[in-house]
Amino acid sequence: MAANTEIGEQHKEATAHPRLRASLAVDYLFGSLGLFMLFPVMGVLLAARTSGNTAIVGIGLFCYTASAGLSALLANRWLSRITYRTGMICSVLVSALAFGLLPYVSGAWALCGLLLLAGLGVSVHFVLSRVLIAEVVPSDIGRNNIYSLLQVMVNAAATVGPFVASFLYTGGDARLLLGLVAGAYVLAGLSILPGVPDALKAPPTSGRWPISTATIRSIGRTPVTLRTVVIGTLGAFVYAQFFSGFALLVAGSFASPSLRAALLAGPAMFIVLFQTAVTALVRRKMAAGTAPFAVLAYATVVFGVAMVLLGAGLPLVVAACGAVLVFSVAEMLFTPMMSTAFAALPIESKLEAFNLRQVCWTTGEALGSLAGGSLFLALWENGAGQAYWLVLSVLTLVVSVPMVLRMRKATADERR
Repeated sequence: MAANTEIGEQHKEATAHPRLRASLAVDYLFGSLGLFMLFPVMGVLLAARTSGNTAIVGIGLFCYTASAGLSALLANRWLSRITYRTGMICSVLVSALAFGLLPYVSGAWALCGLLLLAGLGVSVHFVLSRVLIAEVVPSDIGRNNIYSLLQVMVNAAATVGPFVASFLYTGGDARLLLGLVAGAYVLAGLSILPGVPDALKAPPTSGRWPISTATIRSIGRTPVTLRTVVIGTLGAFVYAQFFSGFALLVAGSFASPSLRAALLAGPAMFIVLFQTAVTALVRRKMAAGTAPFAVLAYATVVFGVAMVLLGAGLPLVVAACGAVLVFSVAEMLFTPMMSTAFAALPIESKLEAFNLRQVCWTTGEALGSLAGGSLFLALWENGAGQAYWLVLSVLTLVVSVPMVLRMRKATADERR
């Protein structure tokens, strides 16, 4: 009876904060819709605005990606001086302005500057919203519940945005599309008003830097922090393969546009349909004592299994479809839990904990994209594409499986 009461209380807490949940859900839906309306045509748009200068196209995409991942760290000193509401609204309005101006600027470096500015808005908004959840919601289960809800909103937008982009971006004129993108970000900002507290501020970091030297030293001294950093970075590295190596494999192997689109859109559709059920399962496991790091490690193992399928010599369509299904399960576990696990670390400032999360995620994703976009392509063109997936799967499983086994043994010892 006591156990059932405890689980009931944890479920009640996990579904608390309805105004905050609703406000952030709508905010993420509109913000992500704006982003995914632009993403499918961003490279084409940059090429059109720079007369086909491929170097600037690559530099522009890098500018946005790097800025969206890390630029909040540069604004670290100011983030704790403003309220969550002010910072989140201003950040999405900055992105709205920068994206809205893209069709009216043709200078290569001006375009890159706007993309850096847009990425800054996205980065600050992401960090502040995640830190807000970590500060307001006291339990890991409650936090993961909201992070999972945001994951559904992002992927719902990802299923719609590309269709809007293909319909509106015609003849090289991006004014209407980018106007809608900017409008979506403005709506995201307005949706923050009802549910985000108007007086709370993010906690300051423990030093002048986004991640203090004391926190960096504690990584090696605190096993759970070290394991979370390692598995989080590794998971982000493998996660990035879907959008780099796997996307190249699909584009070069299947002639059917419908099959290519289904494979690449598969994870987003699965997440929209099944994330709630997966989150409910995770909630039950966490209520029974499973730690956030454990879920993160299990998810990384599942990523490794997806890579095994691609390198196992199966018929390519079978391998690709199986990998998409397994990858989707891993993503439903990994992405929300990445935030939950870092929020649970023994770091006093949640802002500093999420700065560390951003460094791990961006490092893993950037290196993963580099490997998937260059090393895989080089091996594939030389007939050794399967070797890439096999080596990647072995590395992933060699790191993650021992962590899982060690963790299970420690849990079993505690229960004796």
